[in-house]
Amino acid sequence: MKKWILGLVIAVLLYFGWQKLSGARVNLAFMQEKAAIVGRGDLTIPITGTGEIQPKSRSVIKPEASGEVMEIPVDPGQLVQAGELLIRLDQEEEQRNVTRMKNDVARASATLEQQKLRLKERKTSALAQIDARIKGTEAQLKDAEFRYKKTKDLYDRDLENLDVMTRVEASYEQLVAQLDGLKADRAQADIAIGLSERDVELAEKAFETAETNLRDAEKRLRETEIRSPIDGMVSRINVEVGAVVQGGKTTFTGGTELAVVSDISDMYVQTEVSDADIGAVMWLAPPSARPGGLELAEQLAADDVVPLVSTNSLVPEIGLEGVPVTVMVDSFRDQEFTGVIESIDPEPRKAQNIVTYIVHIRVTSQNRMMLALVPGMQADVEFTAEAVTDATLIPHEAIHRGPNDKLGVYVRELNPETKEHKPRFVSCRFGLDNGLYAELVEGEGITAGIEVYTKLPPRFGQDDEEDDG
Repeated sequence: MKKWILGLVIAVLLYFGWQKLSGARVNLAFMQEKAAIVGRGDLTIPITGTGEIQPKSRSVIKPEASGEVMEIPVDPGQLVQAGELLIRLDQEEEQRNVTRMKNDVARASATLEQQKLRLKERKTSALAQIDARIKGTEAQLKDAEFRYKKTKDLYDRDLENLDVMTRVEASYEQLVAQLDGLKADRAQADIAIGLSERDVELAEKAFETAETNLRDAEKRLRETEIRSPIDGMVSRINVEVGAVVQGGKTTFTGGTELAVVSDISDMYVQTEVSDADIGAVMWLAPPSARPGGLELAEQLAADDVVPLVSTNSLVPEIGLEGVPVTVMVDSFRDQEFTGVIESIDPEPRKAQNIVTYIVHIRVTSQNRMMLALVPGMQADVEFTAEAVTDATLIPHEAIHRGPNDKLGVYVRELNPETKEHKPRFVSCRFGLDNGLYAELVEGEGITAGIEVYTKLPPRFGQDDEEDDG
């Protein structure tokens, strides 16, 4: 009984379902034809890459002095000028060092003056006295020698006057000994002068060392006030008030990293380009930006090396400035930035068998300072490697294979008799293709404004095709 009721219900449902379907219209919109209009415009084939927005330069600031951070009058993101105060350290210890070094300089200066005076005294009064005594003794010796010879001639055979002869001779010998002693004193004085000159030299070195130590101490005192070395933006501050930092003179690491100031007078994008595309990018860059610079560029030109860029309209633009580069960032999607290639690193980077080259792009567009708001952000870069201007553009979906496996388009034409549209195949030759549009190089009768099928009518067959190409 239950099986009979279940069968009846199924039969009723099938009946009403058939009635519903038989009166319904099946929506076959997905099978309907589609067409597009041929247009004109510019077409580019870019080489793309991703990079990082960077300032012109970054100054990492480390202190010469050690001490406790007492004041930080600036904040990250603040614009500063060269010489503006960034961080102030405790000056008490460095001030004591300056005072101690000043005292050392004063002592060294006094010692130097003392040694100079001693040298002057030995060179003047002491030496002059010895020389004067030598001259006097030499004069006396000359007189004694004369009297000695005269007395000897007069009393040589007179034994009664032997005592006179002995006194004269003794006086002469005494003066000779006295002169020898004075000459020895003169030599000793010369030695003392040499030692004194050496003492002056040592005192001068000690004075110079004391002055150097004082200058270093004064510099460290000044370094307790950390000032910006450049005009720029405070990118980062790594310390807080109360922190104790180490100076660069006392550590192997060069001291505590206090802050970073970035020069934002120019903004750059550092991007990686694959080894497959770097050849084309080289020729899009100005000659001065390529590895080897102008010298190598002139050598290549002399060797008649032609650019590797397969383009027509770009060739006149590749001059000393290179071809402009497009830069885009997610933060400013409604903005487009342009720049120029400033340099290309000749040494590639290799990671997991992927070879890339670093290209440095300087942003030159009027809105470039907007990028100073987002340093470090990822940017998308487009190098226009191939381009055509004012070309006939065919939608990529409208390109079909027609008779004899030729590439072309199906033109949407109106049949005047049946008042219906019918496809007509025209074989074509295409140029650049960016995946959305293709450049029409040759196609009989295909001009801007003509309708071409992007999707053929569902009942269109090979027998209906016409090939006038």
